[in-house]
Amino acid sequence: MSVFLSVENINLTYQTPEGETQAVKDVSFTVREGEFISIVGPSGCGKSSLLSCIAGVTLPTKGRIMLEGRRINGISNDAGYMLQSDNLMPWRNIYKNAVLGLEIQKKLTDENISYVRELLKKYGLWEFRNSYPASLSGGMRQRVALIRTLAVRPRLLLLDEAFSALDYQTRVNVGRDVYNILRSEKQTMIMVTHDIPEAVSMSDRVIVLSQRPAVIAKTVEIPFGAQRDTVAVRNTQQYRDCYDIVWKEMSM
Repeated sequence: MSVFLSVENINLTYQTPEGETQAVKDVSFTVREGEFISIVGPSGCGKSSLLSCIAGVTLPTKGRIMLEGRRINGISNDAGYMLQSDNLMPWRNIYKNAVLGLEIQKKLTDENISYVRELLKKYGLWEFRNSYPASLSGGMRQRVALIRTLAVRPRLLLLDEAFSALDYQTRVNVGRDVYNILRSEKQTMIMVTHDIPEAVSMSDRVIVLSQRPAVIAKTVEIPFGAQRDTVAVRNTQQYRDCYDIVWKEMSM
């Protein structure tokens, strides 16, 4: 399978009151179309900084990032960014929140509106389309935020601690729901998380970063196929083996 995203020798240095701080150092990896990659590492190591470079929100100090052969030089509509907060507008109903990105990008075409309606029906939110965010559970709100992101049809989806605001049980269940949605939509994904179980249960590969400045300490291949139950796999020996490898690397 051909390379979809190429991260090439990325360095990121930023200014602090104490002087220059290097967040990321010579990080390189590739992503294939339809692949789910997780990036883990110690707190403050530069995971989110690296994701911001991939999103085009932050330009790297050195190196380049190529998406389908085109260099990322700034914020691109090809990348959808999902944060830990759902950022739903409380005064807009669920349908209006779901189409917000299309409104901003001036893409409220009949075809795109039909796609949003299809997503709301497909993933159990159509009957709540006229409800407001305050009346929904945290998990349902995250599904709305995901549909809002998918509505603009990003080529690459970036998730930055997207489930960390949820309690543990909700987080596990929402993670399974989101995984199934994203696989169904054949989405290419990169997820930053500090949660090793989440990374191992959902990903095709886990990239482990070192302490800052972040370098790639290890890449762990996850042996589960795309059609998996992200809760059930946690009871397998393969899951435990992968977990132990990631945990050991992060503890060094």
